[in-house]
Amino acid sequence: MIPNLPPQNIEAERAVLGACIISKGALDSVIEILKPDDFYDVNNKAAFQILSDMYFSDKPVDLVTVIDEFTNKGILNRLGGLNFFKDLTGNVTTTANVNYHAEIVKERSIRRHLLEAGNRIISLVYDTNKGTKEIIEEAEKLIFEAAQNKNTSEFRRVSEIIGPVFTDVEKNFKKEDTRTKGYPSGFDDLDSYTGGFQPGSLNIIAARPSMGKTSFVMNIAQFGDKEANRPVLIFSLEMSCEQLVLRMLSAESYIDLSQLNMGTFDTEAFHTAKKACEILVNRNIFINDDSNLTAMDFRTRCRRFKTKYPDLSLVIVDYMQLMSSGDGRNEGRQQEVSDISRMLKATARELNCPVIALSQLSRATEQRTEKKPQLSDLRDSGAIEQDADVVLLLFREDYYTDNENNELKDSKADVRVAKNRNGSTGTFHLTFKREITRFFNYAE
Repeated sequence: MIPNLPPQNIEAERAVLGACIISKGALDSVIEILKPDDFYDVNNKAAFQILSDMYFSDKPVDLVTVIDEFTNKGILNRLGGLNFFKDLTGNVTTTANVNYHAEIVKERSIRRHLLEAGNRIISLVYDTNKGTKEIIEEAEKLIFEAAQNKNTSEFRRVSEIIGPVFTDVEKNFKKEDTRTKGYPSGFDDLDSYTGGFQPGSLNIIAARPSMGKTSFVMNIAQFGDKEANRPVLIFSLEMSCEQLVLRMLSAESYIDLSQLNMGTFDTEAFHTAKKACEILVNRNIFINDDSNLTAMDFRTRCRRFKTKYPDLSLVIVDYMQLMSSGDGRNEGRQQEVSDISRMLKATARELNCPVIALSQLSRATEQRTEKKPQLSDLRDSGAIEQDADVVLLLFREDYYTDNENNELKDSKADVRVAKNRNGSTGTFHLTFKREITRFFNYAE
């Protein structure tokens, strides 16, 4: 039998409010856990909304200031006058349990969101205008949002946002390494342009075939965040898991990739390879090599991964032109790539995690005297350039030179920051060691 009332715990809500009024430390903790919408009782919700407003406006919060604020807002009598606050604070013997009470409130809130999502899914099932795949995609989105319990309010006041934003600014100001705020790439010049790959951003690395874009992005995943070692998720549509891991082993051990493939190395190199394996075993890098990946599959798997690993730091797609939209429509390849691009961007924002997608360039570069790529060379759709926050164009001039000795030399790679929504553009150089598929910071 389904109960008449949705999940809620009024006593836990009141215990949280009372602790927040008594202790600033309690409010500091609770503000990270709860939003006003997490409260079921309308009076409790209104009370926490004002406490939140006071907190983000840096106003002192205690019984006197709170009563004064409620009086000025004209809602004190609606809540029951002074007795409302006396009841809240009078029943709080200690604020030590405030996090526990807040988690109870949060858990009931998530259950209410799941109940609402279930009702909306039932409506979707009976909508004859929607296809089955579309219904599944929307249903999974609803469940994911309910589990994350995001604030889906359409409008947010600047006053609600400025506090956390400035806290982040202050944190960046005080930290010693000012080059990176997001996911560090491991390449100094790149981080000086981007500050690291930012949460919620779509980053495109584009190049003609055989320029080394897969090696470049794998180096970013492998060496970019070694200290924090946060989870990285890689979708490889072109190469198998085994091929990618073998490249990682070559890059880590400095042993020629062809020697690892053939087993033509000495005992010392074998022990070096074993040590490299021990390092890679401890890396939080996950690979999915489904070559039939659709944009819907991508978003669904990212959501599931984020639920299991909330500190997901980077998602990589190699490469986006091999994906299909998965919606069954036949509106042309250019429209399909546009849909994929928008899906990648939306997923980055939804997960608050940077997404790096590799992209092919058109053959127009081959037909020009000047082979260096341009933004207009992005293949299949201008939407890629529009949706991307950062576009990196990778180019190695020696690829085009007819010189047998090139394979014996380190290669100089040009990386052009062709688009940078939150920073400057320009070109920097890297050194590419082909035999171990690894890029390095450039030195003359």
